[in-house]
Amino acid sequence: MRWLAVVGLALGLIGFGAWRLHMASGQGATLSLAGVPASVAAGGPTFNVEIRVAGVTNLGAYEWQLAYDPNVVSFVSATDGGFLGSTVPVRSVACQPAILPPSQGLEPGNVRFGCATAGSTPPGPNGGGLLSTVKFQPVGNGAPNIGFVCAGLADIWGEDIPISNVPPCGASVTPTPGPGETPAPTNTPGGTPEATSTPAGPLPTATPLPPGLEAIALVAGCQFVAWTGADSTTPADLSALVGPVGTLRSLWAQQPAPLWRGYSPQFPQVSDMEPVNMLDVVAICMNDLGDFVRPLI
Repeated sequence: MRWLAVVGLALGLIGFGAWRLHMASGQGATLSLAGVPASVAAGGPTFNVEIRVAGVTNLGAYEWQLAYDPNVVSFVSATDGGFLGSTVPVRSVACQPAILPPSQGLEPGNVRFGCATAGSTPPGPNGGGLLSTVKFQPVGNGAPNIGFVCAGLADIWGEDIPISNVPPCGASVTPTPGPGETPAPTNTPGGTPEATSTPAGPLPTATPLPPGLEAIALVAGCQFVAWTGADSTTPADLSALVGPVGTLRSLWAQQPAPLWRGYSPQFPQVSDMEPVNMLDVVAICMNDLGDFVRPLI
C-alpha cells in the first residue's frame, strides 16, 4: 500500500497511521543530520539538530524516526524546516504531532515525525533543503548519539522517492538498539523461559491462576504496568512473568527519573536495568499479544 494513495485528499481525513512510506532503499535522495554535538553536559542549554534532504524531485511528504540516548538528552520539539512548502505558489503543509514512547510501540529514546502537502498543483520542491528542526535538552553528561532509525519521502502523488542512505520506515516500528547500543531485533527467538506458574497467554478461562495472582493483558507495543511483588525483583525474574515465550521485546524503568534503564531478554549481558521494588512502574514492550502475571495486593 502506498504511503498516500492521493496526497490531495483532505488532510483532516488522514490519520498518522496512514502516513507510512513503504519503499525500497536504492539510489535516490539522501538525508543528513547537522548540529549534533559530540557531547553535552547535564543542565546545559537546548540545542537544535537539522534534518536536511538532497536530490529530491517533486517532494510532497516526508517522515523520519530518530534515536538518541535518553540518559543524555530529552526530546523537546520537532518543526517543519520550510523546504517542503518552498514552492511558489506555496503548497499547504500539515504536520502531525511528534510520536513519542510508548505510542505505536516506540521505546524510550525514539521520536517519529512527519509532514505532508495537499493538492496536485503546483509541483513540489526539487533539489534539497531543510526538512525539519529538532530541539533537544541535555539531561546528562556524554554523547547524545542522535541518529536515523528510518525515514521516507514521497512525491505529491504519493509515489515513493527512494532514499539511498537511510532505511525505510515500515508500518511497524523497528525496535531500536537496547541498553549498551546492542541491537535487540524482534525476530530474535528465545528469551528467558516463562515461569511454570505463568500460562501462555492471553489466559484461557479454563486455566485459572493460582490464588493470589492476577494476569494483566498486554498488547503489541509498550505499556506501563506497576509491579506488585517483592522489593529487589530482578529484570530477569520480571521477564519470566511475561508470556508467551518470545513475545517480550524489552523492559524499561526510570532509575532514577528522567533516566531510563532497559533490559532485553535477548541480550541480558548488556542490559543495565536495576532490580525494581514494590509499586515501581515498568514499561513492558511486546512484539505481540501476551500477559503479565503479578501478585494481587
